[in-house]
Amino acid sequence: MQILRIHQKESTIGIFFALLWASAAIAMKIGINSSSPLTLAVIRFLIAGFLMVVVLHIFLNEKFPTKSEWLKVAIFGLLNITLYLGCLFAAIEYVSAGLMNLFISINPILIILFSVIFLNRKVSKNEIVGFIICFSGLLIASIPVLQDSKSSLIGLVLLIIGMSSYSIGSVYYKKIDLKLSNRLINGWQTLIGGILLLPAAYLFNKKTIHLDYNFYFSLFWLTIVISVFTTLLWLNLLKRDTVKASKWLFLAPVFGYLLSFLVLGEEITQYELFGTFFVIIGLNKSK
Repeated sequence: MQILRIHQKESTIGIFFALLWASAAIAMKIGINSSSPLTLAVIRFLIAGFLMVVVLHIFLNEKFPTKSEWLKVAIFGLLNITLYLGCLFAAIEYVSAGLMNLFISINPILIILFSVIFLNRKVSKNEIVGFIICFSGLLIASIPVLQDSKSSLIGLVLLIIGMSSYSIGSVYYKKIDLKLSNRLINGWQTLIGGILLLPAAYLFNKKTIHLDYNFYFSLFWLTIVISVFTTLLWLNLLKRDTVKASKWLFLAPVFGYLLSFLVLGEEITQYELFGTFFVIIGLNKSK
């Protein structure tokens, strides 16, 4: 009975996480109407990281990381915030929110791949086949993007770099096994990742910030709902099991395309539906 309750709790957390994680791309699309993508990203990370760190150390009396832990947290922030989310923010100008969520769903396969490399995990034939099917699905879904504009290739490359960084970060998190609370790791990785992203945001700033509804809504959703709450859900799932946790990401394109259609009015093409079908088959094959 207790095992059933634990499974139900994990399923609830996983589904809720996938829904909220998919909503991040929608908020990003809304936010870039009023700000350059990387500028919005840096503001989000610095505010969220600062708020979490202040609350944790001043009000909750959390201890600071040790000398050896600082480097590990900084590397995690570089992989998980600066590279992963930085690339996603940069890519959102070139691809749809729905396609971005489809790419996010391949993280389970990439996590398995990097687990083989860094954790000496054995890979099965099903996982290899699943990876090939998923990759084929992404190629199919990407066809309209590449047909619309050659510049969209930049968006796809940024997504691939971001997904790879996030998957490496998830495996790294499992490997180092930090003896720190999830909330402390999240706070410092967000703040450090935001600081490391500052030079890129300065170099690629393209527009003046407009302090309107789009900007404030996007900033609130990305800062509080995603950076604080949703990331804590993800770290909770990761501590249970890295590979199992990553499987919840396959729900991202389902929620992502639905939210993109309802909120942004984005068209869902046959290529994207067919590609999503392939990705889901590939993910199920890899189990």
